[in-house]
Amino acid sequence: MAQELRRSDPSGAVLIVGRRGGVAEGLVTAAGFRLETLLVSGLDTGSAASVSRFVARLPVAVIAARRIIREFRADVVVGGAGYVSVPVVLAARSLRVPVVLMEQNAMPGRATRLLARRDGVVAAAFAETAARLPRARVVHTGNPIRTEVLATPPRPLGDRCDALLVMGGSQGARRINRAVAGCVEALLRANPSLRIVHQTGVLDSEEMEAVAASLDADLRARWSLAPFIGDIGAAITGSDLVLMRAGGSSVAECAALGRPMILVPYPHAGDHQRFNAAPYVAAGAARVIPDQECDAPRVAAELGALLDDPAAWRRMAAASAGLGRRDAASRVVGLLTHLAASPARIPG
Repeated sequence: MAQELRRSDPSGAVLIVGRRGGVAEGLVTAAGFRLETLLVSGLDTGSAASVSRFVARLPVAVIAARRIIREFRADVVVGGAGYVSVPVVLAARSLRVPVVLMEQNAMPGRATRLLARRDGVVAAAFAETAARLPRARVVHTGNPIRTEVLATPPRPLGDRCDALLVMGGSQGARRINRAVAGCVEALLRANPSLRIVHQTGVLDSEEMEAVAASLDADLRARWSLAPFIGDIGAAITGSDLVLMRAGGSSVAECAALGRPMILVPYPHAGDHQRFNAAPYVAAGAARVIPDQECDAPRVAAELGALLDDPAAWRRMAAASAGLGRRDAASRVVGLLTHLAASPARIPG
């Protein structure tokens, strides 16, 4: 979003507020944006100590956020999902600065549900979010796609599914990793043209490399392993099918690039990824493997079904492209512009 704001209004200023000591510190400054930080703690509502710590630090964080907003002279504040946004949004509202909450998941997180109760405006990645926030003004913008992903040169699909991308998020997903490792030899032998690019995450990297080392050289050459893939746009575009978790950003990127998906929703954190997957499954763009059923036989069966049925695979790809919102970032910018100019009028 910061990139799109800078592109749409080069003379404007963008300030990002994050958690002190968080991963955003390096990422934001490396991208060339100004960063301010707040001392806030994580919030686990199941832990009394965590709740107490969060509540104790919140007033100080709100005061600091008020100072940041006043000094920056913000016209509008965007609250991303998560506990870090809570003091910033509360500070903005106390200063009567317009606020837009961004929700990238179909099932809104706790922070969004809390903050949207008070005359909230929400830019939602999923149309289904509106029914889950009945007291908020929800605008279905889609999930903003990173500029570098959208800039990836397009690659038309071929006649059959020959390139599989496996990823479980930036940290990988052990359940997916081990399921793939358990069936990779059979898949590669049965499909001589199949190539697999696999983001393993750091924790499972050595285990996956050991499995690869046990394969014949010709099979090992078609299974490319990496703890982390930096250019995810190129990886998605280079694939014909993606096997992954169902994070809001990930499914949006695959749809924007027109790639069908086999999704294994992460079963924790409120099971929110199951809700992310549902619209894609309903549209025919994805198939789902429940986490507890994600083993080598099930993964082999799901992949084999699409490898053996090019027509079904192409229908999934077309459905995925139909759901893609490549203009989501510009839609959010338009919402911010309208809100800053006239807080009472929210475009649909």
